[in-house]
Amino acid sequence: MMKTIRITAVMTALLLAAGTSALFAQDKLPAGMAKPVVDGVVKAGEYSYTHDFEQQLTLSASRTADTLYFGVVGSTSGWVAVGLGSERMDGAAIFIGYVGTDGKVQFKPQLGKGHRHGDATSDISGSVVSYAMKEAGGKTTLEVAIKAADFVKSGQASLDVIFAMGDQKSFSQYHTYRGAASLALK
Repeated sequence: MMKTIRITAVMTALLLAAGTSALFAQDKLPAGMAKPVVDGVVKAGEYSYTHDFEQQLTLSASRTADTLYFGVVGSTSGWVAVGLGSERMDGAAIFIGYVGTDGKVQFKPQLGKGHRHGDATSDISGSVVSYAMKEAGGKTTLEVAIKAADFVKSGQASLDVIFAMGDQKSFSQYHTYRGAASLALK
């Protein structure tokens, strides 16, 4: 069964019900000094933002002045992905990968086009600083470091992020879980 989470809509509804803005505190991604180690293992406290989505997928993020860091841990032996620049696939720069049955990492920068994605332009591919993936214990982890200047412009208030996973080792299989978040940059 496909599940969708729209963090901004859920948070807005909760804020309206509670009458407070304190619930947005965890959704902030201010620039800091911490640099996660891009090794395919997300450790507790390594990232400044971490959110567990229904025990299906955990999204972690940090940023420095020049680099965005993302960790995606999915409860799958298939693929995981993170996308930037849109709360939908269309127009998002997507970073997707899986660990093959031979143990080799398969990773591709992609560009969202409508409800699909395809090979990315060199602009998106050139944004990747480093990446690493691991699969163990029924979980697949993708860590990727991306040039911040390619996705965060001067004065930008938030960064739209999408994330997803699938249960196959494939770049074309439809997701079994997906979600979106808007992370405040200030």
